[in-house]
Amino acid sequence: MNRSISVNGVDDHSKATKEPLNYTSYLGLNKLLSSLQCVSHIDPTDNCSPPVHDEHFFILIHQVFELWFKGFLYEIDSIRNIFSNSSNVMPLLFHINQRLHRSVGIWKMLIDMLQQLETMTPIEFLAFRDFVTPASGFQSLQFRLIEMTLGLTDIFRKSYKTDYFINTMFKGKQRNELKQVLKEDSLLKLVERWLEYVYDSTTSFKFLDVFTSSVESFINHGKKQKIVNGVDIETAEREAENIRRQFSSMIDPVEYEKLLDTQERRLSQKAMLAALMISLYHPQPCFQQAYQMLGLLMDIDALIASWRHKHILLVQRQIGRKPGTGGTGGFSYLHQTAK
Repeated sequence: MNRSISVNGVDDHSKATKEPLNYTSYLGLNKLLSSLQCVSHIDPTDNCSPPVHDEHFFILIHQVFELWFKGFLYEIDSIRNIFSNSSNVMPLLFHINQRLHRSVGIWKMLIDMLQQLETMTPIEFLAFRDFVTPASGFQSLQFRLIEMTLGLTDIFRKSYKTDYFINTMFKGKQRNELKQVLKEDSLLKLVERWLEYVYDSTTSFKFLDVFTSSVESFINHGKKQKIVNGVDIETAEREAENIRRQFSSMIDPVEYEKLLDTQERRLSQKAMLAALMISLYHPQPCFQQAYQMLGLLMDIDALIASWRHKHILLVQRQIGRKPGTGGTGGFSYLHQTAK
C-alpha cells in the first residue's frame, strides 16, 4: 500500500511541474483529455471513416470508472495504513469514517454510471463491439486490486483464480502491483485484528458471559409466552431448543470453528463477538465511532454487490449470452462472480 499517505491524507511527495501552475496543468488535462481515442469506424472497410458515435461515450464512462476506482483505492489504502501503523486506532476512527463515507459515495456514483450506459441500445453497442475485442473490463487491474485489498480470496472465486491474474493476464509493473497487494494485509484482516484487540481490551465486564445469559433469558421468556398463548409445552421446548442451537454456533468455539471451516464465517469468533458487542452497546461513547465504521463497511460491501448485479443485468441486456470481449463467458461468468 502507499506508505507516503499521512493520517491527514496528504501525499508526502510533491511533483514539480515544468509549466506554470494553472487549472489545466494542475489537473493534467492535456494528457487526460487526449487519452480518449476511438478505434472504430462507421465503415469497417475504410480506416479513414469516422468512429462510431457511441464508442466515445463508452470509452468515457469506462475511463471515469477507472478514475473512481483509483479514488476508492486511495481512500482504502490510507485506512489500511492507519490500521497497520497506529497502536491505538480509536482516536483515528473519525478520520477512517470520513474516508469510508467518501468511499460509499464513490460506489453510489459508480452505480449511477451504469445507468448512463443503459442510454446506449444493444444495436448501438454492437456497431463498435468488434473493434473493441479483445479489450475487456475483465482486464481491469484496479478492480482486481480492489477485490484483493478488501479481502477477496481464491476460496470465493468461482473461476479465474489469483494465479491466472498474476501469471497469465498481467505482466510487468501490473503483475508486480498484484504481488505486492497479496503480500499486504487486506482491509478485512486488519479490521479483524483490530476487533480482536477491542474484545481483549474490554475488561470491565465479560461480554460473552453477559451475552450468553441474555440469550438464555430471551429463549426462556419466549418459551413461556408461547405456553401462555396456548402452544403445548413439547412444541415450545422444541422451538426453544432450535433457537438455542442457532445461538450456540456463535457462542460455542467448536461450533464456530466449523462455520469457519465451511467459509460460512470469515471473521474469527473473537472478532465477531467484538462486532456484536459494539453493535449492542453502540450508544456508549466509546463505541459510537466504531459502530459507524462497521456500518459503513457493510454499506460498501452491499454497494459493490449491487454494482455487480446491475452490471450483470446491463451485460445481459447488451449482448445476451454471447461471450465477453475478453474471452470470458460474459453474462455467465459475471453471474458466477456475484454469487
